[in-house]
Amino acid sequence: MSTATDQNLALCRKVSDAVNARRYDDMDALFAPDFVDHNPAWSVDNLQALKSLIAGAQDALDFRAGLDALYPAADDRVIMQITFTGRHVKPIFGVEPTGKDVSWTSIEVYRIENDLVAERWVQADTAGLMRQVGVTLPQ
Repeated sequence: MSTATDQNLALCRKVSDAVNARRYDDMDALFAPDFVDHNPAWSVDNLQALKSLIAGAQDALDFRAGLDALYPAADDRVIMQITFTGRHVKPIFGVEPTGKDVSWTSIEVYRIENDLVAERWVQADTAGLMRQVGVTLPQ
């Protein structure tokens, strides 16, 4: 018999699998209609915007999300520790493709409600990624 914690962990694995397979429409069945994203690096106000952001980043960086760890945090929360790896193959952040390998990490907290992702908080090394593709950052 599967517990709520097991179901929540499985849901987050499905999100990661959908992203890696570039099956963005599969995310519709995994996220609540009123999904809220909390990510200081991007302005994402709904699932469609999140799918577009991920698709654009995957197109430019040809990345895979490596699920380093998955932790149950509470009855309704899961923490994902992710390492993204890819190659800069198309323009991103206003920088033409460099062909360089890139990698960055992210810690993400997912809140699950009614077996769907209702909310997500992200702390990713976006500045580190920007440096790798050649964006000049303030000192």
